[in-house]
Amino acid sequence: MVCNTDPVPGYFSVTSVGGCGDELVHGRAARTARVAWFAGYLLLITLPLVLAWVLARDPAAGPVGATATDTGLLAFSLVVVSLVLMARVPSLVAAFGIEHVLLMHRLVAVAAVLLVLAHLGLVIDEDPRGWSILDVGDTSAPARAAIAATVAMLCAVLLALRRRRRRPRYEAWRMAHLFLAVVVVVGGWLHVWWLHQLSDRPVFAVWFGLLGLVMLGVGFRRWLWLPWRALRRSYVVEQVEPVAGDAVRLELRAHRHEGRRFKPGQFAWLKIGTSPFVFEEHPFSISSTAQTPHRKEFTIKALGDFSELLRGLRPGRRVFLDGPYGGFTVEGLDASPGFVLIAGGVGVTPMLSILRTLADRGDRRAHRLLLGARTWDDLILRHEIEELCGRLDLSVVDVLEEPPEDWLGERGRIDATLLDRCLPERARAHDYFLCGPPPMVVAVSRQLRSHGVPLRRIHTERFEVV
Repeated sequence: MVCNTDPVPGYFSVTSVGGCGDELVHGRAARTARVAWFAGYLLLITLPLVLAWVLARDPAAGPVGATATDTGLLAFSLVVVSLVLMARVPSLVAAFGIEHVLLMHRLVAVAAVLLVLAHLGLVIDEDPRGWSILDVGDTSAPARAAIAATVAMLCAVLLALRRRRRRPRYEAWRMAHLFLAVVVVVGGWLHVWWLHQLSDRPVFAVWFGLLGLVMLGVGFRRWLWLPWRALRRSYVVEQVEPVAGDAVRLELRAHRHEGRRFKPGQFAWLKIGTSPFVFEEHPFSISSTAQTPHRKEFTIKALGDFSELLRGLRPGRRVFLDGPYGGFTVEGLDASPGFVLIAGGVGVTPMLSILRTLADRGDRRAHRLLLGARTWDDLILRHEIEELCGRLDLSVVDVLEEPPEDWLGERGRIDATLLDRCLPERARAHDYFLCGPPPMVVAVSRQLRSHGVPLRRIHTERFEVV
């Protein structure tokens, strides 16, 4: 037997190898929240089409012209949806989880690009001027706005593909992506507004005016109100120290306020500039207990330029947080007989927050933690987890790909065979939390499903180096 199945808590080095808002709602409340958001998105997408059909349809327009109008309106609606998805709306992130919000953003953006290209082809086919309509020196104002938005959208797509292949510096990529997104949104809105056959209908004009206000409101909240809130609730660095696994522990204390409450497993965006209005920021999982919101701790592995800068911070330095965010939390799962936490590398950080919070609350349930890493030195937070084993009914399994010669535990990756040995009795009744690199999370999710674990009991969080 290679797993700890003893009810007495303990820390077991069994090598088998197998990293992020507001409260996540579960059960009926979760379904209600998701249905409400989907209904809102459906209204946002379809209402402009309905208004165009009822109020602005040209009886003389042929099927090509009508389809061109419909694809253009639908593409613009999807651009607005994509904007809202990235607006850091707490209830949206809590309902779906950050990784699903990001996935929806990408899918919606791809759909919008395809519709824009279809719209462009239909307009060129329908317009007597043909390709000459794209001559910015001799075309209409709506066409110029559309050209600018289309070029910016295509550049954003190419930039996204380049980032995945060449890994440019994150902040430069993010700034360029944001600039292009502004051009897409403003150009698309002006294109529709300047088409008088649409905007001169009062009801239609009111709707698009409201969409413009929504986009302005989203931008104001994201780039002005959230930084202003972070300025009023800043934090001070208490300690910065290196920890095992080439990581650094950053301890923060609320500066002249009681700290923002968070749920165990959530994350926050960290800014270390002189002002919260600076552009550079990065998301990190909170690793401290949720029982002391005035004190927040982050354990950050040295994976990029920003994480390296953290080593130079000194006690007393003022920093800023935007958060908490995320739905990767155990809150609302009191009926579960216990949690199985499966982490890869730095994905253990939200798990530590969950375990520390459960320990501080005196939780008596049996929990299991499976940690995957490449080598023993890559296992971060080992001492903290050992300490928690004395406060919780916690069984821990370390899984190493390249273990030392004297290693007596599991070897390789977290796979179906390991899960067969390590899953608790009544495995289907437990809740599972997975955090780590995307391939690991996807693979373990499938393995859990093959073991009969319901999808609603598998909670995932993926991280990527930025």
